[in-house]
Amino acid sequence: MGVTLGVGAASADEMWAVFEARCLVPYEHLVLPDTRGLTRDGDIWTGAAFPLTLAPGSCAVTGGMPDDLAIRLASRDEYVRVGAAIWQSTTWREPRIEVEALADGYLVRETDLES
Repeated sequence: MGVTLGVGAASADEMWAVFEARCLVPYEHLVLPDTRGLTRDGDIWTGAAFPLTLAPGSCAVTGGMPDDLAIRLASRDEYVRVGAAIWQSTTWREPRIEVEALADGYLVRETDLES
């Protein structure tokens, strides 16, 4: 059982790392998601440890077990909780973005809200 938990934790860390690098950081810096080295099939990009789903104004990484989003965003002072599993950027970026913990991953999306 400890092995399963260890794999789950490693998987959660790896999924967050893919989400952060490919979706979150680009959105924070007002650039497109990072699809370098990935293969596109419709809205899904594969080739990373977890697939990316891109739609207008959003980027998601799915296929795992997400951790508590509050813990994942703890080092980023510029987010505030606005729902059970939704965090929103505050004053450093316009328009604001929302980060949401999904049942099997994470999603970042632009809002029409200004800081």
